[in-house]
Amino acid sequence: MGIIAEMAVGPAVLFALFLGALPTPATAQSYPERPLKILVGGAPGSVPDAMIRPIAEQLSVSLGQPVVVENKPGAAGIVAMQAMTRAAPDGYTLAVATMSQAVFNGYLFSKLPYDPERDLEPVATLVTGALVLAANPAFPANSLAELVKVASAGRERYFVAMPQTGSPPHVLGLLIQRTARIEFTMVPYKAGTEAVAAAVAGEVPLVIEAPTAIGPQVRAGKLKALMVTGREREPSLPDTPTAIESGFADLQGEAWIGLVAPAGTAAPKIARLSAALAEVLAMPQMKDRLASLGFQPLVNGPQDFDKLIAAERIKWSAVIRNAGLKLD
Repeated sequence: MGIIAEMAVGPAVLFALFLGALPTPATAQSYPERPLKILVGGAPGSVPDAMIRPIAEQLSVSLGQPVVVENKPGAAGIVAMQAMTRAAPDGYTLAVATMSQAVFNGYLFSKLPYDPERDLEPVATLVTGALVLAANPAFPANSLAELVKVASAGRERYFVAMPQTGSPPHVLGLLIQRTARIEFTMVPYKAGTEAVAAAVAGEVPLVIEAPTAIGPQVRAGKLKALMVTGREREPSLPDTPTAIESGFADLQGEAWIGLVAPAGTAAPKIARLSAALAEVLAMPQMKDRLASLGFQPLVNGPQDFDKLIAAERIKWSAVIRNAGLKLD
């Protein structure tokens, strides 16, 4: 019977069965088959680094492969982005992309060695978080509205501490100036901790930074928070109003961070990563961990992440160009 059945099948079907028995190339179903690498454009202990490490650790469990975080600090994240864009688009080299790398740098640098629109393949958003405008306790204003009055009454131009020129706090500071129609002198520091310390010491009266950096100083009475830039109040600063609550409806901005891959990475691999990240970000323990860093999970797939980047380019390019800000 076996021989008769085989003869009845016919040579074409047998040939197809033979091909099906041959080993096939690796597909998205088998991806990943080896360790992945995530490049971070910040030093160990920096905000992007602290954010991605617990995510990478859990992502390795979800994917069944090690996920290694590699720090490549320098030049507003350009070093990490350039290394990622030069890697093979095989889904094994990824990079953390802040607003600076995905949006701001395209307008801050005339000779950027990568094209944010052409060279980055959005994978997924990871987190979002507001920034805080705070003041030394001796400063004669306790809210954004009072700051506007104080600034409008005199000719003094107030100094504002911030981490690095072109960083999200810097660009948010430009938005505050433009929306509230006040003039600041932005003072860059090497790190956010140094900027906050300068405001605490009274060397600079104002500072813009993340809630995790400013919150402890506010609770200790060493700084006072004037407003937060998010859509809602910050859990760590529940008594601090948003800019919208303060009467400035157009003054809203959150610093988000996402994950990108080299352009040309296969869509099924991007989808696999995005789905795994959504599972990781939904874990209660991950939400708690990110909240301790001042972030909330922001779960967007590649298409929505791409739309977010496009919308943010329209918004922030106007702010940067209006200020005439260039870093080269």
